Amino acid sequence: MCQQNRVRIAFLPDISRFVDFHSLEFIDKERYTIEGKKRTGDLLLKTRFKHEPAGFLIHLEHQAQLDLHLGRRMLEYFVLDWRECDLPVYPIAVLSHKDASPFRPSPLAVDFPNKRVLLFDFDVIDLARLDAWAYVHLPNPAALALASRMKFRQHDRVRLMRDFFLGLAATDLQQKEQELVIGFFSAYLPPTEQEVLQLETEMSKVSSGMAREKAIRLTNPFVELGKIKGSLEGRQEGRQEGRRQGETEIVLRQLKRRLGSLSPAEETAVRKLTIPNIEALGEALLEFASRSDLTGWLRRNASSGR
Repeated sequence: MCQQNRVRIAFLPDISRFVDFHSLEFIDKERYTIEGKKRTGDLLLKTRFKHEPAGFLIHLEHQAQLDLHLGRRMLEYFVLDWRECDLPVYPIAVLSHKDASPFRPSPLAVDFPNKRVLLFDFDVIDLARLDAWAYVHLPNPAALALASRMKFRQHDRVRLMRDFFLGLAATDLQQKEQELVIGFFSAYLPPTEQEVLQLETEMSKVSSGMAREKAIRLTNPFVELGKIKGSLEGRQEGRQEGRRQGETEIVLRQLKRRLGSLSPAEETAVRKLTIPNIEALGEALLEFASRSDLTGWLRRNASSGR
């Protein structure tokens, strides 16, 4: 779902028939469960029905791990948001599991021998069931960012990266927005040093000179952050350190966007992580809701140092 005058609708196109995309307001205050726990991974937007004054909410829940009770949690959030804001709620769950969900979380039904007392239906976007090639060419930032979590063959990784950068270059996003999309894409599909070099080769084969140049400028952050610094130096130690520094800088950017500024101690701890831990943090941070989540993660994973 995105502004129709800028991008093409990628997910749940039926919603575009009644959503007023010119009236979108993020509800960013902290929200809690019935048990008093802080809600994480969800997004609440206030909008209106198209050509009507009546408003409603869109609740977007991101789920990175399998949850057998997702339907109950979605129902709880639905009731809480409806009661608090006094507006109807359209619920959507986005599943970013590495593998497709083995069960169907929606609808949630409660039946008795004589009647059905509850039927709660919500939309589910299971990324692992979607074809990456159907989305990586869309001029839609959300589709581009999430394509790396969709279904594709592993030997097509570099080709998917190439098409992602070409697709992103064709949008009219500002630099900060582009970096945010790149951050999401690379968190789910971190390129190896060899893949970065292959990507450069693939870019050189693009027939359109203008498209190639725009896409290459987008890939420069990988070069600037040391993704292939070691290859240029020609030393194994330099290659590993260059890769680690590059991935560290990308993760630090994502952390600061999600949690705000980091303390010197936190930044130092992140910079000391090994490459496997940096890559693990790059994926884990998508679930962070507060600084305490980062602190806990570092306490559990930073002991190995470099």
